[in-house]
Amino acid sequence: VITLPQIPRHTRYEIVTVDGLRGVRAEADGSYANVVHPLRADVSTTPVLRWSWRVDRFPEASDLTRKAGDDVAAKVCVLFDLPLDRLGLIDRLKIELGRRLFRLDLPAATVCYLWERTLAPGTWLPNVYTDRVRMLVLRSAAIGEQGRWFDERRDLRADFTRAFGDEAAAGVPPISAIAFASDADNTGSSVLAYFGDMLLAPE
Repeated sequence: VITLPQIPRHTRYEIVTVDGLRGVRAEADGSYANVVHPLRADVSTTPVLRWSWRVDRFPEASDLTRKAGDDVAAKVCVLFDLPLDRLGLIDRLKIELGRRLFRLDLPAATVCYLWERTLAPGTWLPNVYTDRVRMLVLRSAAIGEQGRWFDERRDLRADFTRAFGDEAAAGVPPISAIAFASDADNTGSSVLAYFGDMLLAPE
């Protein structure tokens, strides 16, 4: 579980069983924290990510286009080990500085899948803090699907290419971690979500 020192309240994660499915319960109350699972995976052999998730409560007044509203009920992120030499000078310097400041192996490219409050499914957008994180809305509160489990399947090669087209020309880099999170620190509201099994698989 990765937290930030400037955010004192941390999202709570625990393993539970809901509707007969075992998973991780994520409850955020004006809080923030990510669950990150480091790994090394070759997208050419396991290009598909599958998982299940459920959202019961969404953050109030969230707006992913503003820092003050940058909260999301549920997100699943794939961190790619993109070589820094594929980046422009400015992006490369930002990543190197971030790694020094936070003492973390910050990824140079991340794709996040969101279950969002207002944006329509199929919407792509950059993270408001860094365009090295590109986000795709898969589900929306507006459709009224909360309180039920859903299974997802994504082609990581296609999504990386869509998110980082120029940098994908030399091939899709390996995966360095899978992460998931619920957060509500910016809006000071509360969130309740569940994450089921996550699997990297061949086509």
